[in-house]
Amino acid sequence: MLILQAGSAIAMRQNTKLIPIALLVLALLTLLIVLRYALQALVSFLKTAAHKKPAKVIDAGFLKTNGKKLGLAGEEIAFLTDLCKTYKINELPLIAATEQCIAGPLKTLYKNICTEENAVGEAQTEAKKLRLFIIIHKIENGKRNLTMITNSTAFPAGLPATYTDENGEQYHVVIIENTDAEMIVSIPQKKDGSKVKPHPLSKISLTIQLKNGIAYRIFPRIVRYQQRKDFEEMVVTHTKNIKPMLQRRFKRVPVTLRCSFCAIKEIEEDGTKRYESSPNSYPGIINDISAGGCRLRTAIPIREGQYIQISTDIAGKRIDSAIGVVVKSKKDADGKTTVLHMRFVRMAKKARNIIFASVYNYDDGK
Repeated sequence: MLILQAGSAIAMRQNTKLIPIALLVLALLTLLIVLRYALQALVSFLKTAAHKKPAKVIDAGFLKTNGKKLGLAGEEIAFLTDLCKTYKINELPLIAATEQCIAGPLKTLYKNICTEENAVGEAQTEAKKLRLFIIIHKIENGKRNLTMITNSTAFPAGLPATYTDENGEQYHVVIIENTDAEMIVSIPQKKDGSKVKPHPLSKISLTIQLKNGIAYRIFPRIVRYQQRKDFEEMVVTHTKNIKPMLQRRFKRVPVTLRCSFCAIKEIEEDGTKRYESSPNSYPGIINDISAGGCRLRTAIPIREGQYIQISTDIAGKRIDSAIGVVVKSKKDADGKTTVLHMRFVRMAKKARNIIFASVYNYDDGK
């Protein structure tokens, strides 16, 4: 019995020595397992990072190239580039998709500028908005200039045109066919159905308006008249003598806005102009508007050259600082109202921005 007890004591002492070894082995196994999972996680992360595309940023060089083609100044291109970087706009297809660009990313830039007002103040925000709108306006005009037609071969068949004779009388015609060799046009007709046939080899004036709204006047020469089935047609030469018709400076949209206006007297003192308003105001209706002018209908006859100040509301926002000059005044068809074609000469930045936003259908989110 004593021998057994002694042997048990020896075994216990041996087992006690084995415990640290066992714990060490267990710790090593645990460490290996942890390292295995950590290595697997690292490999997985590296694979994901390798396949993940880097964050896309605006191509400043491409934007600069396109901006120059559209007639933007260097500081305007830099302004756009900074805005795109600030607000994470990665693509700005100014030429490839101009309309979509204006309705998409440029509209997003405008909304982001509007959110700055509380931080930077109204004056700075309105100045940035106006600068963006001027750039958008220049982009539109630049794209229009890039797509200008320079040869009459570019006019598609089926397009209506207007023939103007030597006396200024106008007749509707149609481009029947247009090939690289010649253009075939319908023969002008008077109201009684009689044909108007200028002499062969004579030059004529044709006004053609494309679907994008741009009109051109061309001066081709008549080659001959020919019979096609049951009708006669006029064959004219192609020409590069093409004159784009005068376009409005700013984009204009139809509206129906009640307004009031008063006469303004322009006073020049020491080389500076100021405007003095009359206390009497009159009602009117604005039928179309742009950042550069408007068409106003009123019962009051106003002479051309008269300065007036207009007050109205656009999208719930008040405009009362628009001063314009009447460039054309004419009686309406009903003989009761006068139509005034106005050109704005002075306006606060905020008022002009309200008009721009309405024209481009931009919402500041307020």
